[in-house]
Amino acid sequence: MPLAVEIVLIAIGIVLLALALIGSGISRRLMTIPKMHRAPRVVLAILGVLLLAGGMWGLSIESEEQGPSLGDLKSHIPAEVKSALNCTESAESPKDAVKVDCSTVDSVPEQAWYIMFPDVNAMQEYFMKQVAPGSLQGDECSTIDDYTEGSHQTYSFDDQSVVIGDYACYRSENIAVAMYTDRRFNIVVGAQISNPQYFTDFQTWVATTSQPAGDADATPTPSHTSQ
Repeated sequence: MPLAVEIVLIAIGIVLLALALIGSGISRRLMTIPKMHRAPRVVLAILGVLLLAGGMWGLSIESEEQGPSLGDLKSHIPAEVKSALNCTESAESPKDAVKVDCSTVDSVPEQAWYIMFPDVNAMQEYFMKQVAPGSLQGDECSTIDDYTEGSHQTYSFDDQSVVIGDYACYRSENIAVAMYTDRRFNIVVGAQISNPQYFTDFQTWVATTSQPAGDADATPTPSHTSQ
């Protein structure tokens, strides 16, 4: 529903409720308005409540559908990443999501990206389509050979009590790609590098520096698409 329609519904609802109240004779200062019979007042009041509730409901639904903002995502990009890499909003983002691409000359990683989704299921569905975990046979992402084979795994809090997200790694031609989800913030983080000489630094960056900023103890949201 367009925003203008919702505002009009709310305004009409307020006017009808006001008329019902005035017609009851409560407002004695408006002596030029005669007291209204009970039945019309009830009808006006009911219509007013319905229109007001409908307008408010429409506003709440539209707010939910808008998805995260660029500011929301940037608040979760670590300061060290923003200072070391040139991060800008991507020209293309998944539906209802916002994406930031980060890169700079001779950097580790060569490219990185952060994508924030409106909910955990949208995030997981995107991740699964991008990495196709069924085609990744390994379960470790520690060496170049692991990337060559392709691996997918989940990662958890230190006590292994709750899964935080999924992690995948693979090679596309000569480019090593790592991508993971964070169910605490509905964020996908990805990075890539082509020079194997910097693989160790790349692994360290993914495991530490890249981690989204925010409450590390926040409870991850379960997903019906989890594997």
